[in-house]
Amino acid sequence: MSRSASARAVTFTHTSADVPAIVDFSFEFRPGTVTLLCGASGSGKSTVLRMLNGLVPHVDSGDLAGDVEVDGIRLADVPLWRAGGMSGTVFQNPRTQFFTSDVTNELAFGPENAGLAPGDIDRRISAAARLAGIEELLGRSLGKLSGGQQQRVACGAAVVGEAGFYLFDEPSSNLSPDAIADLRQIVTTLRAHGATIVVAEHRLYWLAGLVDDALVLSSGQIERRLSGQQLFALTEHERLALGLRTLAPPVVELPAANDSAGPGVVLTDLRFGYGKHLVLDEPELHFPAGQVSVLTGPNGAGKTTLSRILCGLAEPWAGTSITLDGRKVDARARLAASSLVMQDVHRQLFGSSVAEEITLGLTEQQAQSVDVGGLLADMDLAGLAERHPLSLSGGQKQRLVIAAALARRCRIYLFDEPTSGVDHRHLQAITARIRSLAQAGNVIVVITHDIEFLAQVADRVVDLPLLTATDSSREETR
Repeated sequence: MSRSASARAVTFTHTSADVPAIVDFSFEFRPGTVTLLCGASGSGKSTVLRMLNGLVPHVDSGDLAGDVEVDGIRLADVPLWRAGGMSGTVFQNPRTQFFTSDVTNELAFGPENAGLAPGDIDRRISAAARLAGIEELLGRSLGKLSGGQQQRVACGAAVVGEAGFYLFDEPSSNLSPDAIADLRQIVTTLRAHGATIVVAEHRLYWLAGLVDDALVLSSGQIERRLSGQQLFALTEHERLALGLRTLAPPVVELPAANDSAGPGVVLTDLRFGYGKHLVLDEPELHFPAGQVSVLTGPNGAGKTTLSRILCGLAEPWAGTSITLDGRKVDARARLAASSLVMQDVHRQLFGSSVAEEITLGLTEQQAQSVDVGGLLADMDLAGLAERHPLSLSGGQKQRLVIAAALARRCRIYLFDEPTSGVDHRHLQAITARIRSLAQAGNVIVVITHDIEFLAQVADRVVDLPLLTATDSSREETR
């Protein structure tokens, strides 16, 4: 099935905002094509996707002018359930779109609610799992999957409805290079089958040869329209002038980890797993002070789990020794010494305003010593101090949580995919901030699949392997 879509002179202003998120947006989305939405964080890319799937205006309240149509049907005139059934969406944060607890039921959720026959549901699940490369995840608990695995499940859940119109919001943000290759194959297959595809992305290189039209957004408006060929033929100067990230796969020489003893965090005989499923099995890991250590490895290798152990949110199996600057530290001590920026930053936003979020949880004395305005300016959040954190764009939320982490002034800083949803300019700013933390003598651990970011920030790389089924069969030593 293929669908056409169009937007004509659309302007939308959120109820809580003073300025429009989208201004006079017009475009025709054609079957069998990929349209790329790119531009700075907060430029309106996600809002465009939400107007194309009907969340604007049915869920996102505000003032809407103009027409958005799919197959000639005006989305504002039909109920949300019908508008939603005309497209499949992969959101920037896949957790926000899950309705069940395991992969198979998640894929079945949409078709079951549409009243399809059991045989048709099974066929769709098999086809979607095969297309998304998640056949081995069927039946698995969603809560035990890595961020990248969850992203692939979200892709499967989007295509299982066979809508023929697919919207992807930063789909590569949490994926390893191998998983990005799988994502590219998904988009290639859907395009070849005549689907209409819209992708909002900062990480552009993986889309080379797939993009038919590229819309560069700025302040909710189309600043420039390019063909895919024109986009990927931009000179370096032209690319940077538009604020876009690299158009070619970065080629980097990964610095090797030097595990000689010294100040910092040392983990010895590290073993951790869930039940009998062993996730981490490392004789020794060293994260030295004064350097940026980057954790790499395939989705599901335990990178996020290791970050939780480092900051005291998870306890390794018996026999593991963890020291900080030569002294053993338990979970409570690690928690007190650490600041964590999670992969899913929505889990860390609790304040009623951006300014409050910066100092939330600090003592009065600690809060008074924080230069809130300076941190917001450094993270390009100046002028947003009174906004509610959840009203920000994905990239703005990411930078807010980083600013809050910096305000804690800890010994250990852990960043899990800190450039998810981040444009070129903000990638540079985050890189500079993390490097300055390392130069100040702190322990810095970064988890990333972002090769462009890794090439700029890493002093050393620790690559975690994905344990085999044989490894995982080993039981915990109590």
